[in-house]
Amino acid sequence: MTVFRSAIKFCFQPCRKLSSKKLFREVAIPVPWGEIRGKWWGPTDKRPILTLHGWQDNCGSFDRLIPLLNNDVGYLTVDLPGHGYSSRLPVGIPYHLTEYLSTIRYIKRHLGWPHLTLMGHSMGAITCFTYTMMYPDEVDFLICIDGAKPLVPKLRKNRLSKSFDTFMKNSDLVIENREPPSYTIEEMKKIVHKPNHGSVDVEVAHYLMERNMAPSKIQPGKYYFTRDPRLKAEIFTFITQEETLYMVQSMKCPVFIGKAKNALYFDQKEHFYEMLDVLKRHVPDCEYHYVEGTHHVHLNNPETQLVSLIDDFIRKRYLGDRSVGGIKEDIIVDERTVINSKILL
Repeated sequence: MTVFRSAIKFCFQPCRKLSSKKLFREVAIPVPWGEIRGKWWGPTDKRPILTLHGWQDNCGSFDRLIPLLNNDVGYLTVDLPGHGYSSRLPVGIPYHLTEYLSTIRYIKRHLGWPHLTLMGHSMGAITCFTYTMMYPDEVDFLICIDGAKPLVPKLRKNRLSKSFDTFMKNSDLVIENREPPSYTIEEMKKIVHKPNHGSVDVEVAHYLMERNMAPSKIQPGKYYFTRDPRLKAEIFTFITQEETLYMVQSMKCPVFIGKAKNALYFDQKEHFYEMLDVLKRHVPDCEYHYVEGTHHVHLNNPETQLVSLIDDFIRKRYLGDRSVGGIKEDIIVDERTVINSKILL
């Protein structure tokens, strides 16, 4: 069962409003290891765009982008396993790409979706891209923000042993139910800001903190990160570059890839452009854009070039019958205790 934690508690209402343009409902979707939590934005009477966040983020990553997009389109932004309010994997189990792929599968199955429309950022984009390679007939269209092809790790001495040792070390925290290190809110903002050369602006760090922190029981006035510490270990599951290039040739749906100009390439750069070349040759409807910003461009400054590019892409392809796959009453969260993000501003 998921443990819900908060810094300041208040009674959650089924519909919350973060902008004048969009409402969302908090939802909980059952999976074999617990539940996947998330936000259903916009229309609930038709199948939405399933949206996945990046590694160690949560669905708050899209809180600034979604309200700027077309009001007639629904979005289901979810917390991946071990992130946000979603259930962690059982004790002793490491996190793999397969768990993220199965999350898509279980959501599709529970909501009775005949097809999928996918959008993701970073690791979420990699997951969506990989799923589309695996099941090209199931996906209507795909949107990737600063991430796409499966990563191929660089050859490094003791890479696997170091990653496994990190997993074991952080598994002990879970097994012993020890409280992680705690910080002030300002310190947490700086910690969220630091990775990837300051990818997340300090001013918007609270969007990722809302579903990712709890008050310390040991140090009053301080907080700790609630995401599963096992996530710090490098993911073990990889797909070779050769297999990626082979599978890309089977992709059929329209694809949008937005690359942030001020972000790193998490895979070898030549691998990415080799894949992109194959993708463009086999998928006629493929858009690739460079956008100004860091790796978290969709969170820092979505109102610039990115939102117009994505909105235009969706408007031209959000077609067909979506009447099957609307929200189900059994997944709507009525009243839960959540953090009031206003204290983090």
